[in-house]
Amino acid sequence: MKGNMTSDELLDMLKSISSYDEVQEELKSEQITESLAEYLNTLVAKRKAKLPDVMRRSGLKKAYFYSLFNGTRDNPSRDVLIQLGFGFEMSFDEVQEFLMHRGAAQLYPRIPRDAIIIYCFQRGMSLMDCDVLLMENFEPLLMKD
Repeated sequence: MKGNMTSDELLDMLKSISSYDEVQEELKSEQITESLAEYLNTLVAKRKAKLPDVMRRSGLKKAYFYSLFNGTRDNPSRDVLIQLGFGFEMSFDEVQEFLMHRGAAQLYPRIPRDAIIIYCFQRGMSLMDCDVLLMENFEPLLMKD
């Protein structure tokens, strides 16, 4: 069953073994194997979200947005993942987990741009409001074109 062990427990297990074979099967049962499309569609169902609303809030173009959900694109940039976080109206903790789940760097408060994005997620701000704050602070915007 997936998700029974915390990441710290998995790390401790890896640190303490003498042979990877000892825990290979247990690790496989705990590791993430679902595609981005599966993850996003599960998120839609859990949140009872409407795709047009998520797309509008994320600022992504229609064709690109739907390519993420149908699996034709599976490796978006970190900024696109953050935009999806805004689209799903995620909390800061949820977007951090989402970034980690997809193998992207989490938001880090010592990086000025990330600090602004964290500020926006913490306050439930929209992507547009976040981009305004980024622009006012001479940081690269999340939305491109």
